[in-house]
Amino acid sequence: MVKHEYIVTCLSVAIGFAFVGLSRLLDPFWFSARITLLLAIICFVPAGLVLLAHVRQDWFGGLRWDKSNDVWTTRRSPKVERVEIVVMSLLWSLILIALVILVLSRS
Repeated sequence: MVKHEYIVTCLSVAIGFAFVGLSRLLDPFWFSARITLLLAIICFVPAGLVLLAHVRQDWFGGLRWDKSNDVWTTRRSPKVERVEIVVMSLLWSLILIALVILVLSRS
């Protein structure tokens, strides 16, 4: 599992930086540059989730990379899962609203 996580993290970061570079090239084209930045943010999410999953058990002990699979098998309380779903729903709603506002402001 750890090798898979390393691959996902490296690919996520590489593709994210590729989209950032592409947005720099498309800077004269306003809409295309903003869409590529949005895609870059979305591409960085898997790397952030892998990092969050490994750091989650020991927040105050610094960055500790746990090589066991215990990180993935621990259950969170229903309250925490509900809060995570609400936060993710709000973030996706904000992204979609921002995208609609960007599209409508350009037309």
